[in-house]
Amino acid sequence: MAIKKVMRLLLQGRPPRKGCDISYYQGDIDFAVMKAAGIEAVIIRAGYGTTTDKRFISYINAAIRAGLAIGVYWFIYADSASVAGVEGNARKCLEVIEPYRQYITLGVWADWEYDSDKRAGMITANARSLIVDAFNCRIEEAGYEAGIYSNQDYIQSGKFKPWLIGKYPLWFAKYSSSISEYAFEGKNCRPYMWQHSSSGDGKAHGVGSKNLDMNRVYIDITPDAAVPPVDIVTENPDRVKAADNPYPEPTRNIYWRDGKPLMHGDDIKWVQWHLWRFGLFLDKKGIPDAGQIDGLWGRKSDEALGIAQARLGLEQDRICGPVSRETFEEV
Repeated sequence: MAIKKVMRLLLQGRPPRKGCDISYYQGDIDFAVMKAAGIEAVIIRAGYGTTTDKRFISYINAAIRAGLAIGVYWFIYADSASVAGVEGNARKCLEVIEPYRQYITLGVWADWEYDSDKRAGMITANARSLIVDAFNCRIEEAGYEAGIYSNQDYIQSGKFKPWLIGKYPLWFAKYSSSISEYAFEGKNCRPYMWQHSSSGDGKAHGVGSKNLDMNRVYIDITPDAAVPPVDIVTENPDRVKAADNPYPEPTRNIYWRDGKPLMHGDDIKWVQWHLWRFGLFLDKKGIPDAGQIDGLWGRKSDEALGIAQARLGLEQDRICGPVSRETFEEV
C-alpha cells in the first residue's frame, strides 16, 4: 500500500489562506492574474463519473507553473444499487491525477451533490454514505488523503451519515458571512476548507466566467520542500500517454491559412494537446507549456504541426487530417 500523505491543519488562531475551486465552466484562466489577486490555493475538478474534465490537464499544468497549492475533486455519479458501481469513478480519477501526484498537496475530494442523487434515483442515507466511503477508500489505498465536499443541508438533514462525515476531512459549503456548527463535524472536529461564496469576481481573478467559487483554506499549504514545478513531459514523456487526451478528437481537417479566420474549438485543443505532449509548445525557458493549449489554430500551432509531421515521417502538409491524428494516437 502507498504511504498516505496527510494534510496538516493550520494552528488554531492562524488566518485561513485564500482559495478557489474551478472546473471546465470557468473557461480560460490566467493563473498569474489569479495569484496576483491573492489566491494561494486552487481545487481543480479532475472529472465526473468516468469522464475527465476537458480543461483539467491545461488547468493543473498552468496552476503548477503559477506556484499555487493544488487539490482536486471528483464529481461522483454512481448507481445506488451497488457500491461497486463507484469503482469506475475512483479508477478513472486515479488514472487522471496520477501524473500530477507530487503536486496534489491539498487532497482528493469526493463530491456528491443533488445531481448525483438525481442520477442514482431513490437512495437511502446509508447507501449514499457507503458509496462515497467506497470511493474515498479506493483513493486512500492509492496513497492520497481523501476528503468529502458537503453542503450544510447534507449534514444537517442526515443525507450523509454522521460516521461518514466524521471519518474524513470536510470541505464545507455554506454561502454566508459566518460559518456554522455543522462545519466542525468532520475529521478532527474542524473544517479543512470552507466554500463561503459562489459569487467571486471572475474577471478580477483572471477567470473567464463571471463568477468564481471562493474558499477559506485551513490547511497548511507550506510545501514540504522547495521543489520547482517542472512539467511532466520534461521529466518523463512516457508518463503522459495519447489515451490521456481529455479533448474531443476532430472530425474535420485542422489547418491554418494566413488571412483567414482562425479555426477554434475543443477539437483544436485535441491537436494542440498532442503538440504539447511532443514538447513543441514551450515557454521562454524551454519548458513544455500547457497554457498554450488555447483552442485557437494560428501560426504557432501551424509551425508546431509541421515539426511534428516531419519527426513522425508524415507528409508536411500542415493539415491535421485522419493520417496525422491516427499517428499521434500511436505515439
